[in-house]
Amino acid sequence: MKKSVRQLSAGVLFALIASQPAFAQHDKVIDAANTAWNAAFNKGDARALGALYDEKVVVSPGNGTTIQRRSDVEKFYKGLFDSGLGDQTIDVVSAKRVGNLIYQTANWTVVAEKDGKKTAYKGVVPKVLAKGADGKWRTTAQTWNAAQ
Repeated sequence: MKKSVRQLSAGVLFALIASQPAFAQHDKVIDAANTAWNAAFNKGDARALGALYDEKVVVSPGNGTTIQRRSDVEKFYKGLFDSGLGDQTIDVVSAKRVGNLIYQTANWTVVAEKDGKKTAYKGVVPKVLAKGADGKWRTTAQTWNAAQ
């Protein structure tokens, strides 16, 4: 039940994000969170990337499944890195910080390299970040899709 409520809440929050006007001047916290995420991803550092997620995170990689623990998020990203993904970028479309929560929708791009051939992918990623008791911002809910 708690899992369903959390997922429903994340869905409602994503809908609210989409209805907000574009974020004209990005909040420093939002920019810092995205910079840290891109840096960890582009280094191929699954452990550093996992540290940017809440212990009870819910991630849906757009394939109809969910990943629900930080350790599983790390394993997931390690698999992506092992398959040759890198050169990640995030371009914020809309973001809003309300107290200890950030709601963000962004466009993403990533490059897959296999056998010397590079293929670019892109899509949209909504996510929610929460400020923990330790003062650190971590992703608590995230999903993405990929353009055809």
